[in-house]
Amino acid sequence: MRAVVKLRNYLWRPLSDSDADADFVIALRSDDRFGKWFYSRVTRESHRQFVKVAADRPELNWVMERDGTPIGVSSLYNVDWANRKAECGRIVSLDPRAFHLNWLVSAVVGEAIGLNRLYLETLEQNSIIARGVERLGMTREGLLRHHVVREGQPLNVLVYGMTRDQWDTNKQKLFDKFGTPQVISYEGPRVEPLPAPSQLVGAGVG
Repeated sequence: MRAVVKLRNYLWRPLSDSDADADFVIALRSDDRFGKWFYSRVTRESHRQFVKVAADRPELNWVMERDGTPIGVSSLYNVDWANRKAECGRIVSLDPRAFHLNWLVSAVVGEAIGLNRLYLETLEQNSIIARGVERLGMTREGLLRHHVVREGQPLNVLVYGMTRDQWDTNKQKLFDKFGTPQVISYEGPRVEPLPAPSQLVGAGVG
């Protein structure tokens, strides 16, 4: 899967295994400001292996650029076509504004390819992310106790989610605030979106 998306002066382009992208990712993920929030560390070799393996996975991996300069990386991953859902939590950026814009891009791409649900996992102590996604309209759905082990320590993880009907309700005010993402190109599968909940109820399903 590959996609290019533009929002204002920001661009989401496919992540590559080039030296420039590898060094940029390593610098970001090794930064003390960001490394503590990720489940694992990154090396040049692990980055190249990740890009190689990810090419065959149902996921989108982006470099985020502002005015042509790389400012972060993000992903829409664990795409489950049968259940029309995907995870959107893997992001690190030098520009704090890009977090909200990236979530908006993920939601627009998810809608375009027929997904019904986006979800996000974040470490319990990451209150900045938790507050941010709540302001964007996501719902806290649960706490996964000792869900990951990092450097020998079990850590709890929060799960947030948003369904298509929530997105339909909230998206216009988000567009008004942040702008409307434009999907410039997309290569990959799509699925037909599910009927709206009101249509399902009308058909006697519910």
